[in-house]
Amino acid sequence: MGVRALRLFLFLLAGLGTGSGLGLGYLVYAYTRNLPDLSQFERLRLTATSTLYARDGTLLAQIASVEEGRAIHRSLVRLSEVSPAAVAAIVFSEDRRFFQHYGLDPVRLLGALWAILQGDLQGGSTITTQVIKNTLLRELAQVRTLERKVKEWALALELERRYTKKEILEMYLNVVPWGGNAVGIKGAAEAYFGKDPAALSLAEGLYLASLIPAPNARYQDLKGVRERMRRLLDEMVAEGWVSREVAEASWREPLVPKGWQARYDGEGNLLEARLVDPEARILRQVDFRMASHFVLEVRRFLEERFGKEKVYGEGGLRVYTTLDPGMQQAAERAAREARLPEGADLALVGLDPETGEVLALVGGVRRENDQYNRATRALRNPGSAVKPFVYATALEAGWTQATLVPDRPLEFPDPSQPGGVWRPKNFSGRFLSREITLRYALDLSLNLPAVYTANAIGIQRVAEKLAQAGFVVRYPTLAIAIGGASITPVNLAAAYAAFVNGGYRVTPLYVKRVEDAEGRVLYEAYPQRRRLFSPQVAYQGWDLLKGYIYDLGEKGLAKGARIPGRVVGGKTGTTNEARDLWFAGVTRGLSAVVWVGRDDNQPLRMGGREPSSSVVNPPIWRAFVAEALRGRPAGDFSPPPGLVKARVDLLTGRPSPQGVEMWFPEGQVPFPEEAPSQMEEPHGTTP
Repeated sequence: MGVRALRLFLFLLAGLGTGSGLGLGYLVYAYTRNLPDLSQFERLRLTATSTLYARDGTLLAQIASVEEGRAIHRSLVRLSEVSPAAVAAIVFSEDRRFFQHYGLDPVRLLGALWAILQGDLQGGSTITTQVIKNTLLRELAQVRTLERKVKEWALALELERRYTKKEILEMYLNVVPWGGNAVGIKGAAEAYFGKDPAALSLAEGLYLASLIPAPNARYQDLKGVRERMRRLLDEMVAEGWVSREVAEASWREPLVPKGWQARYDGEGNLLEARLVDPEARILRQVDFRMASHFVLEVRRFLEERFGKEKVYGEGGLRVYTTLDPGMQQAAERAAREARLPEGADLALVGLDPETGEVLALVGGVRRENDQYNRATRALRNPGSAVKPFVYATALEAGWTQATLVPDRPLEFPDPSQPGGVWRPKNFSGRFLSREITLRYALDLSLNLPAVYTANAIGIQRVAEKLAQAGFVVRYPTLAIAIGGASITPVNLAAAYAAFVNGGYRVTPLYVKRVEDAEGRVLYEAYPQRRRLFSPQVAYQGWDLLKGYIYDLGEKGLAKGARIPGRVVGGKTGTTNEARDLWFAGVTRGLSAVVWVGRDDNQPLRMGGREPSSSVVNPPIWRAFVAEALRGRPAGDFSPPPGLVKARVDLLTGRPSPQGVEMWFPEGQVPFPEEAPSQMEEPHGTTP
């Protein structure tokens, strides 16, 4: 080749090099002129799973955030909250020169450029570029193009300039996808091993690291992952990351990820492996640890309080609830062991009568994954469980427990009834045909005296009091005196609390405090109490409830609710055809309700017969309360000023040394020489 030809060749070669450089430069300019803003990382750090805690700090449940319509299980962690062994395993596997390079690993970058020249657009990945790929360039993550690579490299350099290595590594551990719906190291640790990332071993860290390039496929190949773990351990020893002793101890660890059954020999060799439940690693949108119906109620509160975008689109909430784990276990055990009528379900709720904090809640026991919460959603007729409020309203009007009320046939005009007349009946169909004390009327749970009382003091007054207590009163007729209103179990427990807390109807509370991911308090609850009765009336109501449990001895309708060493009070309730069975009871430290019924509101049958709430409900209540309050203060409540105690005959209302002790307002204690007051009976009074 002549000199002239050589010069021409070199000129062309230089031109090609310059053109290639200019072309490459133009591509870099074109791909990087509209890069995403790195400030978006601040928002990305907030997208996380919300965590619910019981009152003692026990993990109660987790609510996954939602990204692109899919539930994502990611709980953000600090680098200090991940075991150093797991961090080392992941860094060594994914980017062992991470702490030496500036976002781009020269060794890997040269390999990537060579691959690109060969037409293969992969390689060159570092932890920094993976942070970019899984956040700002997520829409390009599954597309292998030169544009994505150039953008990753450019943004990686800027990320390294703005953040420290530890901050970038922390970002990586929180955003890397780990298969299924687990994102981030905390989600992965829980999904695959059911533990906190701080507790991960070196072997578990290596397993998780080995999944990263193709987590869904590699999860199904435990044998192949073990082979990669062996290579990584040998390389870590060769490069001085761990000692041979540590490596061999890690290899011998019998690693069994969730969903797998595996067997190893003493040297760490995998003898047998079988994937038995591929869904075991999938974390549900709501991951319950206990009290599923309580958790669903908390979720509903969060949605209403903060909105779904905050709960699912941002997440990261730390929710401190009122639930007492010990009491919840007692409630669930009592519910499981309950003897129920055919086809019936139950609701059981216990709350603090002073604050309204819900301590235990069971919303149903018949079906798994049942989201219908009967404790908070079953609006049913309470039957005779409403009577204490009718009589307390009468006490408020100046009556006493010894006031006489008739138990004989009554009738009232009612166009909805046959013949235009309503003739209420007692549950047994019989009556005493005489006047008895208000207290004895409650002890026997008689309907006629309750209807008479409501009529005498004014049905409108009774209806207003029931509404204040939390009952739904659609029509203020006399029928509400024997169960014609409606209420949910949790609201009945909140209403009964008034008899032992000085007269306040409390608002049920499920959440005490909510914090965001940074620990800022977004919500803090304070007890909400509404005056329902005076302390004197409330205490007389408590006295009535105690009488229902103890006055009649072994003939008492709620003798099954008695707890040795503890003073309790309460009332049963049975609606027509036994469609609803209730027991509401109070004692020191707890107001609790048990409801039993069918979701389709059909009549209940037990052994072919119509069951009674006095047989079904009190034993369930007793089993729950006795265990829930074991070791806690018992004893009676102290009366407020203005009340005095006297022994009175249950039937006649006259003072009697052999009578029952009752509390009366000062100046209203019956005197021996006085004849019992006679109340005029209604004659066709319009309700």
